[in-house]
Amino acid sequence: MIIEYYDKLYPESLRKIDKPPSRLYVLGDYKILNQMGIAVIGSRTNTQYGENMCKRFTKNLVEYNLNIISGLAVGIDGIAHKTCLQNSGKTIAVLPSGLENIYPNKHKELVKEIINSGGAIVTEYEANVKADSKKFLERNRIVAGLGVGTLVIEAGNRSGTSVTAKLTSMQGKPVFCIPSSLENNKGKITNELIKKGANLTTDINDILSCYPDIKFYKKKIVKKEVIIDIPQELLNVYKTINDNPKNVNEIAKESNLSISEVNYKITLLQINNAIIELPGQKYVRRTDEIE
Repeated sequence: MIIEYYDKLYPESLRKIDKPPSRLYVLGDYKILNQMGIAVIGSRTNTQYGENMCKRFTKNLVEYNLNIISGLAVGIDGIAHKTCLQNSGKTIAVLPSGLENIYPNKHKELVKEIINSGGAIVTEYEANVKADSKKFLERNRIVAGLGVGTLVIEAGNRSGTSVTAKLTSMQGKPVFCIPSSLENNKGKITNELIKKGANLTTDINDILSCYPDIKFYKKKIVKKEVIIDIPQELLNVYKTINDNPKNVNEIAKESNLSISEVNYKITLLQINNAIIELPGQKYVRRTDEIE
């Protein structure tokens, strides 16, 4: 589908940016372009911390019915799109190329999943145009423009991520940054952005509170415990683990076992897909979530 600038279907948010695209080429549900979403961006070479934070905050945003906007790149972009889909959300991928030259090529299947899940793929370039460095930078203004704000997970020096954050600010929208360790090179730019006025973000409410005129409603999630046949020798540890995250020391104390025994049994329980490891090496039982 092609949407011209003067078409009534053209996203209102993009009309307000500097150098708005004269036309958009769209695959999927074009209506999503005019719905409320947050851009989630970050490094192509993210750390494990960055991946964990991206999954946590993307899941939280989807729970509050916010669409996820990103650039389909490897790293944080791809993690954001995939996490959104895994949590029954809708996502928009903005390409630095034409629709016949999906970039990166490895995300062709992801593109199909996005479309089939009610999301959209959008670009300002004709079908056969290939990606290049100039188009990556041009793409970033659309990523920033479609969202009501931008969440930065991790960013390298002189990266496209930092450019998108700057464009978001220039468009008068809030930039949210997750702080990082001083020893994490990928967290240097996010920490610098916070020092320059970006919103320090450690909780989903740090994002939602920036939109006082909007009433957010969290999806009702029912957790259904998965029935799993637990081997007898693992039951003592399994029964100790519940919905409250616990670390190995806590589990060992409650089950009256040594740390080494608990670690061994936790590994077997993970192999059996009975428990899930959370950030900080804490564990909970696996459950199915139903809306």
